[in-house]
Amino acid sequence: MGSAVRKNALREIRSTFGRFFAIMAIIALGVGFFTGVRIVTPAMVKTVDKFLDDNQLYDYRLLSSIGWEEDDVDDFRSRPEVRYAEGSYTLDILTAGSSEYVLRAHSLTDNINGIRLTAGRMPQNENECIIEDGKFTIGGTIALAEDNSDTVKNELKSHTFTIVGSADSSMYINFERGTTSVGNGEVKAFVYLPKEAFDLEVYTEVFVRFDQDYEIYSDEYDTFMDGRDKQWEGFARERTDIRFDRLYSEAEDKLSDGREELEKNRADGQVKLDKAKSDLDSGKAQLDEQLAQLEQIRDVAPQQYSAGMEQYNAAYADYEKGLADYESSKADFDKQISDAEAELKKGENDLAALKKPDIYVLDRNTNIGYACFESDSDIVAQVARVFPIFFILVAALVCMTIMSRMVEEQRTQIGVLKALGYSEGTVMGKFIFYSGLAAMIGCVLGYSLGTYIFPKIIWKTYTLMYLELPIDYMFDSRLALIALAVSLICSVGVTWFSCRVELSETAASLMRPKAPKAGKRVLLEYVTPVWKRLKFLHKVSIRNIFRYKKRLFMMILGIGGCTALLVTGFGIKDSIAGFADMQYDEIQVADASANLRNIGTEFPEGLADVLSENTQNYTLLYTGAWDLLYGKKVKSVTVNAADSFDGMDKYFDLHSVKGEKLAPPAEGEAIVSHSIAERYGIKKGSMMKLRDENMRELNVKVTGVFENHVYNVVFLSKSTMEQQLGEPVSVNYAFLNFKEGADNYKTTAALSKNGNITAVMIFDDLKERLGKMMSSLDYIVLIVIICAAGLAFIVLYSLTNINITERVREIATIKVLGFFRHETSAYVLRENLALTAFGTVVGLGAGVLLHAFVMAQIRVDLVDFSVRILPKSFLWSALLTFLFNFIVDLFMVFKLERINMAESLKSIE
Repeated sequence: MGSAVRKNALREIRSTFGRFFAIMAIIALGVGFFTGVRIVTPAMVKTVDKFLDDNQLYDYRLLSSIGWEEDDVDDFRSRPEVRYAEGSYTLDILTAGSSEYVLRAHSLTDNINGIRLTAGRMPQNENECIIEDGKFTIGGTIALAEDNSDTVKNELKSHTFTIVGSADSSMYINFERGTTSVGNGEVKAFVYLPKEAFDLEVYTEVFVRFDQDYEIYSDEYDTFMDGRDKQWEGFARERTDIRFDRLYSEAEDKLSDGREELEKNRADGQVKLDKAKSDLDSGKAQLDEQLAQLEQIRDVAPQQYSAGMEQYNAAYADYEKGLADYESSKADFDKQISDAEAELKKGENDLAALKKPDIYVLDRNTNIGYACFESDSDIVAQVARVFPIFFILVAALVCMTIMSRMVEEQRTQIGVLKALGYSEGTVMGKFIFYSGLAAMIGCVLGYSLGTYIFPKIIWKTYTLMYLELPIDYMFDSRLALIALAVSLICSVGVTWFSCRVELSETAASLMRPKAPKAGKRVLLEYVTPVWKRLKFLHKVSIRNIFRYKKRLFMMILGIGGCTALLVTGFGIKDSIAGFADMQYDEIQVADASANLRNIGTEFPEGLADVLSENTQNYTLLYTGAWDLLYGKKVKSVTVNAADSFDGMDKYFDLHSVKGEKLAPPAEGEAIVSHSIAERYGIKKGSMMKLRDENMRELNVKVTGVFENHVYNVVFLSKSTMEQQLGEPVSVNYAFLNFKEGADNYKTTAALSKNGNITAVMIFDDLKERLGKMMSSLDYIVLIVIICAAGLAFIVLYSLTNINITERVREIATIKVLGFFRHETSAYVLRENLALTAFGTVVGLGAGVLLHAFVMAQIRVDLVDFSVRILPKSFLWSALLTFLFNFIVDLFMVFKLERINMAESLKSIE
């Protein structure tokens, strides 16, 4: 491109800066939204990954019912690919004071599960501690309440701790702290103590970190961890068995020593008793002999006899006392031997009944914060998967319109340049430079601002639920190249195509203006009663609207697209916000659920008592994870089997999406949640195959589809399972309704103390957690609405500007004819209002389709959103569109005022 043409291009930019800025702004807005939303999830994951990696969050948490010794930790540390392995202590403690809180106390570790000190200092002795940031005041004290069990009191060397610092923990990245059987059942905060503060012989858990630094949730990390669970279960079982065998052997030796000691004591005692009995018998014989001798002299020597009888009676009294002492000692001896025998027998029976200790190998996904962040961050990724594409398509459409119009306007200049001998490439280069420069500037600005602002705004929302970590700027070269390519295609590509069309004509043809479009009658003119009552200018406006069909369709598509984006933005909020309330207020109406264990054919009496004492009512059922086989794929679903569905509506209201009551499944039948039917092609009347981990199969007929928004659920009868499996099915789950006015957490704590109840889930807590998780979408939707509104404004401005530019001579003519300012504005802008109305109507309809499509792409595992748009969302979308039209019209009034009548009426020749 020559210097003259380059100067001409730069002059063109200065003289039509409004158009140049519109292209740049619309590209910046489209690219900013597209890249900004796309980069949010990777940026958030990178931020959390850096924090967890810096603090070396565990890969495995190992638990054993008999604890771990230092030798076990050393063994785990020596295993292949292990970077760190550390033992740790954990206790739930109840604090003293006007308000009792449950704190989860952890011992400080050296290399794993690090903490970030936010204030104060680290503990230096066993009487100091670090508390969760924002929960307590540094310098204060934490004292153990008297209500703590003796076990807890004995496991801590001190009962009062001074708070010397506050911290964030890599084990608690969100607001969840878990539940406990202590106090009211709710853990208030975590606290870290030095290991020296604990008085325990064994570690309560061992944390293992492998020698890897893969990004969290990445395929590389999943591949690295794949298959390690069974391997480490073997390692943990091996170490547990070693200690168990040692403890078992020690117990056997102790019992054996006790048995030997008992036999020795029995023998020694028996010898002493036999000797005492022998001495008593010998003394009795002597007394009998003395009595016989006295009887012989009774008549011969009465005085001697009397004195002898006194001696005899005294000696016999001593004998009887000795005999009584012997009988008492023998009874005591027999009781002691019997008690010792019973104690030894009990110990032998207990030892014989002793089972192998339980072990648990828990990965990161059992950490609530880690697992929740994956699903929470994935929500943004689901929105970013499809929605920004439609956004950038609308921006591209308008950009194409602007550039094609510009090339058409410049056809005379193209003809002049061509006539002067400039090559087609040089002529085309001017316009490509114009559009390409605007696109590149807009792309750079959009990418820079979008990838910087969007993550910060959305992450600010997430910090309501997660740690307030500084989010770093993330540059994605692949995403930047995609954005640049799309920007250039939408601008340079369209410019190239338009120029090719114009350059195909001769120079002489190009230098002549195109003939204006011929006026045509519109359909409304044939409706005489209506047409003849319209004012003249209104008739002109109607004809102009349909005269320029390309402008008509571009305005409708541009404005309709923006309205559709607004409808979709509001609709996403309508569909997602409140789904948890619908689930736990209208469908799963029970207060809580309980997981049960060791329930055989006879229901434990103690469990029945604790359920009756702490609940208004409850129902028992079997629940388990089964694989749904569909095609060649499988999907995990939750199978609930009940003895009877009578009264089930007190816990789970089974109704269709339309609100119709569903009949309970009969023998061989099942009903499935809407998510299963929608996603996996399971319809009413079809057969469904389920398989468990033991390869047992259930084949049932689907007789209904019920509304459900959380988890993929199947309901069937227990008799169906038992008949097809050929064995009894034990209950392991219960829906609970608490007593009126009861404290949920205290009730949960009371229930959790029963050995047959392993966990209690309060549905209000789950509802709150899901609500907070979905609240992150509020800011996303707000950003969508703001960007869609900005896009609508630019679209309206650009298309209206094009409309006025194309009709300058016409507008100047009516100004020469004496039209007043407001009449001139009304003449032009009346058409804008009509086209905005048409575009809005089209956009409202298109928004419904776009919203349905976007919601179909937002698939959060185990969650089924209701696809709905509230009436107020349609109203707001329409009002915003007309508001932007009104604002644009205000700007355009000044542009109309500046049109020079004399210049505009000059002949082109």
